[in-house]
Amino acid sequence: MTTLTVLETLRKARGLVADGTCSGAFEAVRSLAGEASGLTRDCVCYALLDTVATGEAVSLAGLQRTDGAALALFDATIARLAARLL
Repeated sequence: MTTLTVLETLRKARGLVADGTCSGAFEAVRSLAGEASGLTRDCVCYALLDTVATGEAVSLAGLQRTDGAALALFDATIARLAARLL
């Protein structure tokens, strides 16, 4: 099994929502079970929820939408985590 990192999982899940393969953020993350460990997928979900809690992105409703709100949530989460790596 290929093990994706948290950032790689976020980016891949974002792509699944962007192209309409998955209908929401959590569905997209769950669909990566063969590529990311359960712990990694859990961390991704918590990171998305943390982004909502900090007010850096849309509300919880954005997690289940395929429009720009879900993509903005992914983008804000990716940016927030990537900034901590610098």
